Amino acid sequence: MPGLLILDWDPHYRSYVLESCLALGIEAHLVMREAPPALPAGAARVHVLPGLYDEPLRWVGELAAYVRLHGLSGVFTHEDELVELSAALSDELGFPGASLPAVRLCMDKSATRDRFAAAGIPGPRYRVASSLEEARQALGELTLPVVLKPVAASGGQGVTRLTDAAALPQAWDWAVEPYGYLPAVYHRVIIEEFLEGPLVSVEAAVVDGDVHVITATDGLQTIEPVGPTQSRFVYDALLVPTRLPAEDYEAMAGWTREAVRALGIRTGIVHTEFKRTPHGVRIVEVNPRLPGVYIPELVHRALGIDLAGAALRLALGQEPDLTPKHRGAACARLLLARTSGQVHAVDGVDEAAAAPHVVRACLFVAPGDAVAPPHEGNIEVRLGYVLTEHTDPHGALRAADEALARMTVRMRDAGTVKAAP
Repeated sequence: MPGLLILDWDPHYRSYVLESCLALGIEAHLVMREAPPALPAGAARVHVLPGLYDEPLRWVGELAAYVRLHGLSGVFTHEDELVELSAALSDELGFPGASLPAVRLCMDKSATRDRFAAAGIPGPRYRVASSLEEARQALGELTLPVVLKPVAASGGQGVTRLTDAAALPQAWDWAVEPYGYLPAVYHRVIIEEFLEGPLVSVEAAVVDGDVHVITATDGLQTIEPVGPTQSRFVYDALLVPTRLPAEDYEAMAGWTREAVRALGIRTGIVHTEFKRTPHGVRIVEVNPRLPGVYIPELVHRALGIDLAGAALRLALGQEPDLTPKHRGAACARLLLARTSGQVHAVDGVDEAAAAPHVVRACLFVAPGDAVAPPHEGNIEVRLGYVLTEHTDPHGALRAADEALARMTVRMRDAGTVKAAP
């Protein structure tokens, strides 16, 4: 049985990783900040590193020794904050994976923008600022609205849509503050034109430099105001496959291949985000890892392709199975906090679970829990979700909307959190 070092794991969003380990006969060794209450099903061992996220690269030596001690054959992570550590370990041990230089390019959004521009890959107009004064200069060279994001942003953290230059200081603080622990090279902000249009991600596998496009995911977003001139992006739903026309999908697939080559990624799963604008497809970013939240499960349910299993196989130097087993659709619809407060009661989970086409309905909060909307916490505050299967994407999304409408989270002030219309 091959052994694999897995850097962190989350039972809320990553259960499919250990399920794939079980199905493939992989001995999973989890590295986590704290020990779980019990050894998760599918894990052989847990190695606790309380400071895992504190300067992750300082753990290369200790983890390399652990890998050698236990005779493991690969390293894997799905966490943005740990992809650099995973790449450094793989390079140190001679394991397959995205190289450390390629991962660092992906982590630095300004560097990826420069690579894309040099390769002729269409993206937004952008500027990079290392200070608030440079950001003010950049605003004078772009047209509002713009998007501010840290060069090392992940999961939407620190990202703001700005419609008035007067709100720049607050947006700058939001973009820089979450990354104060990183080296100074990451204390920069990229300022780029706001791209109108739907967000779509392309899921692909890179095998010895060959890019195999698997499918595309619709990322449904709302723009949440956090003031009169500022907004943040919030995911409401994820849907596989995309509802975009075939020509747009093919354009995104082609630019994904070009982007992977421009960044020098040779092995692994890549998650590439695009906007379909009135002026054509524009690339947003490339993530050298398994996509987050529920996308791997959605791909598995919609197409029968085990995306998590493919990522694990690639980390072990094995050939992944990327053949679709069927053609359907799947959707994850998220319930987000819309107000701050304390949860008083939760209702409707059983009713949502019993709705047509629902695979699963879950709430993450209970009476007494404190919740806050996205702009007051880190990224989103997800209160729960429903997951549906259908024969087509429109049906999967409609079923998810209808099921989530049955779930409510009641607050102490008599407010009620329901799915956004």
